[in-house]
Amino acid sequence: MRIRLLLCCCASLLGPAIARAQAPPFPEPDPATRRHLAARRATGPIVLDGQLSEPDWRQAAVAADFVKVRPDYAPTTGHPSEVRVLFDDEHLYIGAFNRDSAGLSTMRMPDLRRDFFPQETDVFAVTIGPLGDGRTVYQLQVTPLGSQADVQAFDGGASFSFSWDAMWRVRTTRADSGWVAEIAIPWTSLRYAPGLESWDINFLRNTRRALEWSAWMPYPRQFSSWRLAYSGVLDSLQPPPSRSNVRTRLYGLGEWQRDDAPAAFRGTTGAVGGEVIWAPTANSLLEATVNTDFAQADVDRQVVNLTRFSVFFPERRQFFLENADLLTVGSQGGAGPGSTPNPFVVLPFFSRRVGLGADGTPRPITAGARYGFRTGRTAAGALVMRQDGVGASDADAAGFAVGRVSQYFGRNTRVGALVAFRNDEGGGFDNLVTAVDALTRLGEQTQLSAMFSTSSTDGRMGVAATYALGRNTPSGSIGVTGALVTRDYAPLTGFVSRSNTVMTGPYANLTLQPSWRPKQVVWFKPELFTLFYHDPNTRRLQEGSLAFTTEVLGTQGGSVTPFVQRNLQRPASAVSLLPGVSIAPGTHDYWRYGLTVQSDQSAPVAAALAVSSGGFFDGEQDQAMLSARYSPSPYVSLGANYEVNRLRSLGTADTSLVTHLAGPELRVFLNPRVQWSAFYQHNTVQQRGSLNARFSWEFAPLSFLYVVYNDGQPVLDGTVPRNRSLIVKLSWLRQL
Repeated sequence: MRIRLLLCCCASLLGPAIARAQAPPFPEPDPATRRHLAARRATGPIVLDGQLSEPDWRQAAVAADFVKVRPDYAPTTGHPSEVRVLFDDEHLYIGAFNRDSAGLSTMRMPDLRRDFFPQETDVFAVTIGPLGDGRTVYQLQVTPLGSQADVQAFDGGASFSFSWDAMWRVRTTRADSGWVAEIAIPWTSLRYAPGLESWDINFLRNTRRALEWSAWMPYPRQFSSWRLAYSGVLDSLQPPPSRSNVRTRLYGLGEWQRDDAPAAFRGTTGAVGGEVIWAPTANSLLEATVNTDFAQADVDRQVVNLTRFSVFFPERRQFFLENADLLTVGSQGGAGPGSTPNPFVVLPFFSRRVGLGADGTPRPITAGARYGFRTGRTAAGALVMRQDGVGASDADAAGFAVGRVSQYFGRNTRVGALVAFRNDEGGGFDNLVTAVDALTRLGEQTQLSAMFSTSSTDGRMGVAATYALGRNTPSGSIGVTGALVTRDYAPLTGFVSRSNTVMTGPYANLTLQPSWRPKQVVWFKPELFTLFYHDPNTRRLQEGSLAFTTEVLGTQGGSVTPFVQRNLQRPASAVSLLPGVSIAPGTHDYWRYGLTVQSDQSAPVAAALAVSSGGFFDGEQDQAMLSARYSPSPYVSLGANYEVNRLRSLGTADTSLVTHLAGPELRVFLNPRVQWSAFYQHNTVQQRGSLNARFSWEFAPLSFLYVVYNDGQPVLDGTVPRNRSLIVKLSWLRQL
């Protein structure tokens, strides 16, 4: 009854506000009013120096008259940009002059890392749709000092990968009047439709000190720039005929290891391997890998898990990140519609199950192959892999086979299917997973997606289903997410954060900009986000939460977000949250209150603090999470994360304890292609500290020299054995 009363009160508060909210003007997609830009064939050589001094640049058509798209739409911008496009037989060139009369000192760049956070730095970006399908997007981003980032996205952002890397080069120059970016994209690094001479395109810019995103073609602020329905058109292109091309990515490494665990390996090893990447047509790609290695992959950020969910760690290995969308089905949880996280994940196939053992430690991948195919109407992917086991029992030795196809209907509907198979050689059993999924849009603002999956192991079959329905406008969003996972649904090729449950999650948020707001405030964004979990057989409530937050965004990018949350915990059996902490079954309902304060994350000194307090199961919890960074220049960045949890009177033993998780990090850059970093994690729950230090040099596009040192150290009682390794790896990408 109390929960229903709370929902009614929130609805009564949000309802009139929704009715009164005045949406700022925003453009609707209209093919008749799309802007066009003519590309020019270069008559002479283009020297990539960030100068735009060749005569061809001066004679090329100009894309100008950018409009402001975020945080509010406006038909003009105070930070204009001018973009030109050239091409020759080898490259597509993009030159951008981003005017800024405020001078060099006002440009924002916290550091020079690749795949930076575009919200925290000055950025010029180009969004390209070369297949003519209105769905496939490549976006390249660059900062004033030449740091590169690239994104591959599909269906306007329904799936995307920030870890996808393209083979392209850029050089930049800076002056008091603004900054220049000169980009060269090899035709061989793009997939484009044969004979298509007009591509979807858009140009974007983030002027971070003004908290302003501008674009050549406007799009509503609630969408990403990957919505090609709002893009312009690049005309007069003459890309070379598609031809089969072959790239090799070979590596060699040496590793020194020292593990203090009994019977562990100590000594020096070496390895060679890599991939051959063959594009027989512009629409297809075949990759073969032998002795695959991921020594340079980023380490996982540790967490203190105080929930009833399994922790989801995202994929970080480059081989699996490339074209990952072709095999992606299901819900990846992560952020909710606003700032509230959604921990529920259902993935019939998750690439981290390949090359990792049951305990999460790496297993050798002997060989594998992947195939991808795209046209304007069809996309397909397949993957086969073989991983070795360990020990005499060959534990974790397994073979994987995955296939997926998607078919598009009209402009806004996609239907797909997936089959995934795992043969566990060590355990002697097979696991078969199937899935069908669909996505459709009603106009541009309303989207519905759904998935149904089965999993079968040794005659036991389980099912899972997910759905999401939402409507997004500049004034707010409303929708519901949901899922069903039965007890026997166990995809050994995938990931499920929780089984034997039915999840339902209605949400609603608003973006309010009343005339009386202080001039330092951009908007108020209240949000109601709920999650309920029920037993699929008895309909008994297992867990629930209702969170009400209000983000107050400042004109410099800082924000203040208070929240109040009602939690309903109804475990049917004992819950083990931490070692030595067991929660008795029963009813545990409680309130929590908190506040998140974030400063301007683009400033030389930036910080974010989240504090909360209140009940926690049958006890109490105080939590503080702090992140801070100091960047005296983009070439040096010192940061740290710290989380502390104080638990009181918790569990059957009436336990009180304090947990600490600390993670300082130092990054030093010679330029965007040469950097050194050191990251340390100290976790009192796992009684372990770990150091990851890395030097990387990109001596040619996507060719690297790595030197990586890892040191896992015991803390507190010293029961965890120490292990260390030093790895030197050379990875060379070559176009044949």
